[in-house]
Amino acid sequence: MTAREVAAILREISQLLQLKGENAFKVRAYDLAADAFETLPPDPAAPGGLYERVAKGTLSELSGVGKAIDQKVTELVRNGKLEYLENLRREFPHGALDLVQIPGLGPRKAATLIRELDVSTLDELEKVAREGRVRGLKGFGEKTEQAILEGIIKVRARQGERKPLWETRPLAEQLLKRVQAAPGVTRAEIAGSIRRYAETNADIDIVAAAAAPEPVMEVFAVSPGVTEILARGGTKCSIRLRDGIQADLRVVTEAQFATALHHFTGSKQHHVKLRGIARTRGLSISEYGLARLEGGDSLQPASEEELYRLLGLAAVPPELREDLGEIELASSDTLPELVSIGDVRGYVHCHSTWSDGKATLEQMVRKAGELGAEFITVTDHSKAAHYANGLDLTRLSAQWDEIARVQELVPNVRILRGSEVDILENGSLDWPDSILEKMDVVICSVHQRFKLDIDKQTARIRRALEHPLCSIWGHPTGRYLGDRDPMPARWEELIEVAVERGVTIECNGTPHRLDFSADLLRIANRKKAKISLSVDAHSTKELENLHYAVGTARRGWTEKSRVVNARSAEGFLAALRK
Repeated sequence: MTAREVAAILREISQLLQLKGENAFKVRAYDLAADAFETLPPDPAAPGGLYERVAKGTLSELSGVGKAIDQKVTELVRNGKLEYLENLRREFPHGALDLVQIPGLGPRKAATLIRELDVSTLDELEKVAREGRVRGLKGFGEKTEQAILEGIIKVRARQGERKPLWETRPLAEQLLKRVQAAPGVTRAEIAGSIRRYAETNADIDIVAAAAAPEPVMEVFAVSPGVTEILARGGTKCSIRLRDGIQADLRVVTEAQFATALHHFTGSKQHHVKLRGIARTRGLSISEYGLARLEGGDSLQPASEEELYRLLGLAAVPPELREDLGEIELASSDTLPELVSIGDVRGYVHCHSTWSDGKATLEQMVRKAGELGAEFITVTDHSKAAHYANGLDLTRLSAQWDEIARVQELVPNVRILRGSEVDILENGSLDWPDSILEKMDVVICSVHQRFKLDIDKQTARIRRALEHPLCSIWGHPTGRYLGDRDPMPARWEELIEVAVERGVTIECNGTPHRLDFSADLLRIANRKKAKISLSVDAHSTKELENLHYAVGTARRGWTEKSRVVNARSAEGFLAALRK
């Protein structure tokens, strides 16, 4: 039992309680506790980890974990099951929680469908929806019925073979740490599409260098969360995790590591072109190295950079290996200078308990400092975001007073005051100009009315971008991976508006968003748009999500020179000015 699995079980309890109609405070308690367990070390046996806390009875020291949840988690870890959860599950048909996963449906409506139409699976719900029986229920209608059918397709896609990066990347990082600590390992790295920061992944790939493969594979095979060993040979081990994800480990010699890592990173299309280039040089390329077609000793480069040099190319970063023109640029040594995580000097787009954040303003600022930031933008929601505890003028003024106080306490991190301002339906902004003028940073975002038609949505966003005080265009398409598609809008046209008006486009690092996508960032790159690599953090833990923004930006060919927060605080502010 890992802390991550405990968190998943607590979230399941939360959803079941919502189906049952329990009060919001009780439901929220389980969600907050789940958040707390996700902050624990991934290895349950690590110091300060799950097992130690259960043994010492210190679970309740975690923020959000009270006595009742402490007792339940202790039972769960010690017995491998929880009677409270089993009893809850018996109250609902098997598959009920699949209905809750349908975007926009929610537990209350799902409970109505279960009770009134006697459905318990996606297949049964699809059948009654296609028969037109959903629209007859109170609170539903023809549009809701159609949205349910569309949502069922999304849920099935999410349950398919490919998993989102926000699920696979943390698991890959946990497995990598175990492999790196295994006996005899000299090097190990994540490979595959996860290394390339693709939005979805079919599996997890890890490559390790060690003289003796067997001890490494044994450590890998008994990792927390493993439910099945799918295959185990001389140098390869494949496992299945409780999440249903397959993970593959390849163990090679130190001399083979660079070419093996390159080979298993992909993409297939990139490698096809490289193999053609290798042949023109009398070579063949494989996971084991570069072999001479006419025979003789093979070449085993010590690094991926050396591998590309042997092929007459500049080194191509993993995120660009998609056969989108990168090889042609590498052949002329004109690849873009991509932004890296070390370039980013400030955290942009941060929320606190003043709106819907989970950490105080001071906690956010101090954590930013611990992570090496030079500055942080405090951009809590505006008043229209009532669902997110948006600020009114009185609370905004009080927040600015607190910013001044915290700035004195933490002088090494520059605090920039701002707001994530709602773009209203008509395209106007949710603060008067007299308030916007006093802010360092104005992030303009759509949070409601996502289903306006393409013309209305485009006009709405255009008006906001044309506002002279709009600094940053926040999570531009409004997508939520697997749950909400991008809004309908003419994106290239809006990118051009942003460039013309000097508005910075956000690459949002919330793992469920990754918005702009790499495809749209490549268009923004061609237009020379300014980019902000933002965290959209609602907790201190979420400040650590910056790498998702950076990885997505690199896939989108984003150069360091165009990233506004790859500068000092003064440089950042200067870049935002029109």
